Amino acid sequence: MNNRPRVGEFCSQSRRHSERTRVGHVQEEELQEERVMGEYAFPAQVAEELLAEWNSSASSPCSSLPDKATLLQLLETCYHASLRTTELRTTQCVLAYVSAEKFDSMSLLRFEQPALLTASELVRLAPVTELHRTLIGCHRISGHLKVWGLCASTSAAQEIRGRISSTFSRRDELPADCLTISIEAPGALTVVRGGRELARLRDGKIIAANEHPFRRAEEPLGRFFLKIVDCILEATSTPAPAETLKLGPNGLLEVCFLTIAGILERIRVERHGGSIVLALSSLQGELAYRTYRVLEHTALSGQILAHCQSWESFRTVADLQMTDPSELDKFRAEAEIRLTSERLVRGVDRLSLLAAIDGAVLLDGSLRLEAFGVRFPLLLTPGTSIVDARTGLSYPCDEWGLRHQSIFSVCNHSDDSMGFVVSQDGSVKAVKSVDGCLTFWDGILD
Repeated sequence: MNNRPRVGEFCSQSRRHSERTRVGHVQEEELQEERVMGEYAFPAQVAEELLAEWNSSASSPCSSLPDKATLLQLLETCYHASLRTTELRTTQCVLAYVSAEKFDSMSLLRFEQPALLTASELVRLAPVTELHRTLIGCHRISGHLKVWGLCASTSAAQEIRGRISSTFSRRDELPADCLTISIEAPGALTVVRGGRELARLRDGKIIAANEHPFRRAEEPLGRFFLKIVDCILEATSTPAPAETLKLGPNGLLEVCFLTIAGILERIRVERHGGSIVLALSSLQGELAYRTYRVLEHTALSGQILAHCQSWESFRTVADLQMTDPSELDKFRAEAEIRLTSERLVRGVDRLSLLAAIDGAVLLDGSLRLEAFGVRFPLLLTPGTSIVDARTGLSYPCDEWGLRHQSIFSVCNHSDDSMGFVVSQDGSVKAVKSVDGCLTFWDGILD
């Protein structure tokens, strides 16, 4: 007896099998999409993170975040604005959620008719602002979130900080209850409330606010920068400085890593990638081949010291204001801060441009330029691994390209060196040997 299916039955079975297969593929794709979506964060998750972070901390009982609906609307508007461009320019600006009346002493440009807060409005206003120096003010007016105007940030320190990632920005002069959301790149937001950074959104992930590893003096990066401070004081023959000049706000330690961060940020903005090596002791010829050796070292140490001393003078004048008010002295002190910061920014720009040449930019312990286009010919030993400082996980060095492996190599052979690698995709790593273990810190500008 012939049990083979007829042609019609075979086609029907084939169609049912194909349908089951197609449904299976669709379900698998949906599950895969759910798994992928679960890896990314969007404004709703950022709002939850912000509220949890704020409520878990010892915040002042009289201060609070905006209500959840307002917070979510602010984040969603900024997020969607960040994904849009105008005349091929990405959207970059800072939105400040605060009442205009809180800016009595600030430079204001108020609109006669407030505009409804939308992503399109932020995209339209962004070109007339300067990131971290001009803020777009908004608040709830007549039941709606509206843009009431622009406000200028008057701190002279912004002359240098404005060129540096918001990771290092300070807004001490803003009203205590001001919430700012910085739009820095597509999908990249930073939220600050009352001068305190709460969270960032980068590459679809929430980065909780933590003290930067540069600032922790007990950590390897912080200890390295403390040595740079000592080298600068020695190179400039500066007598034992006051503690505030060395470690205080706008002191040598902070301005040193702000300067390095500024160079790295400029390289990242240019999108050509590059690398920088800081060497406390001179690297021998077999470790570093200097393509373009500088005859007279160009130093940032004098500019850094002058900038810190101008801040020290400003603090002195500010203290005297309480007993002998003198607006002229205060004006002169502020002008000196502005002048020294402009000189430092020019030095940052000049050094960052050198990274476009193949090879690394080599600086000594006093942040003096030794050479650029530097190659490090010694190869890594096969099987060398590098440890992620944040997770403790170990990776084989050959997972990275030649630029990374070059920096890995010099740091592996020189304990007194620290390297920085800026990839063309914008990621920035710090590399150093710690107790004989090659270690990296990823996303140091994020």
